[in-house]
Amino acid sequence: MSNLSGTTPKEAPLWRLAFRAGFLLAGAFAVLGMARWLYWMWQPQSWDFSLFPGWWHAHEMVFGFAMPVVAGFLLSAVATWTGIPGTTGWRLKVLFGLWLIARLTLWLLPGQLPLAWLAEMLFIGLLIYELTLRVWAVKQWRNMLFPPVLLALALLSSGSYLSADDPLLSVRLHYGAVWMITVLVVIIGGRVTPLFTGNRLGLKITPLPLWFESLAIGSTALIGLVLVFWPQERSAVALAPLCLVAGLIHSIRLAHWQGWKTLSVPLLWSMHLSYSCIPLALFALAAVGADPVASKSVIHLLAIGTIGGMILAMMSRVSLGHTGRPLEVPAYLSFAFGLVFVAALVRAALPLLDVAFTLRAWQLSALLWIIAFSLFLLRYVPVLSRPRADGKPG
Repeated sequence: MSNLSGTTPKEAPLWRLAFRAGFLLAGAFAVLGMARWLYWMWQPQSWDFSLFPGWWHAHEMVFGFAMPVVAGFLLSAVATWTGIPGTTGWRLKVLFGLWLIARLTLWLLPGQLPLAWLAEMLFIGLLIYELTLRVWAVKQWRNMLFPPVLLALALLSSGSYLSADDPLLSVRLHYGAVWMITVLVVIIGGRVTPLFTGNRLGLKITPLPLWFESLAIGSTALIGLVLVFWPQERSAVALAPLCLVAGLIHSIRLAHWQGWKTLSVPLLWSMHLSYSCIPLALFALAAVGADPVASKSVIHLLAIGTIGGMILAMMSRVSLGHTGRPLEVPAYLSFAFGLVFVAALVRAALPLLDVAFTLRAWQLSALLWIIAFSLFLLRYVPVLSRPRADGKPG
């Protein structure tokens, strides 16, 4: 199996496992990408409008920010799941080099969309290959859930590029991408949140029935597909009851994990709090119905609260566990977890209260996000760029 690894004992720490580079790149892009968005809100004339600012922001916060975390987590976790050495060394450099080419092209050469698209497709394609290769080798069919979701994200990304000049269509595709990332949170978060909670607190959290877990995953994916393929003004009647049922399913799931017992452990309550934004978003989406402006605000409960919050919590926990360090964070990281949740509420709720608050809500939410991920980088750049504290490989 050593030919799957492509590493040597002298490999720099950053390239020994995928989570290191993936998490660092995501943390840096979270700050830089949101800073660019915030600067545009302050100085709109600074944008050359080769791309619509809204398209760039929506596309990049999914495929620029979330995807390196997905890659870093899955490629590190699959090594544990399968017992096959993880993707390392030159393979990781190629993988994240493709991600970087796409980001730099969209930022510096926005007229070269085909180049950005090609790099992004190769990045996702290589991720699917590296993941599937290991899962297939040991016939671990449970983990074959991930490649179809990644393929759906590749298709949504392609559609996003093709509709860059069509704001109405691209918004639907970006909504779909947010829901597909949320599906990954439902799958992965559904495994690790009760596991980490039970292990840390000495609780016995029994698994929910497979049919119930399948409903949680399937209903989330279905809502995403409905929003992509069925215009909201036509789907509102069917979408509202679907969101209510899905919100109830996720609420039961969350309550089963006993998150109220985690208040003294930031690395745990942050995961439960992030997951709580899924039912919040579902109930809110059911309430706003066919209102596209309100829906745009509500979707940020997922984009910021669920995806951003769970990413921050997972990166913080995984980075410590996989580098042989104690599972404790300084107080300012607890503050960062709270800031992301507040950013989600501000972005989602203030425009619904009064449309006059919209721009201020965008700006304040962006600023809170930047502070939160800057605090992450302050703590984790040394952790992710240095060898394991216990001297073990990885």
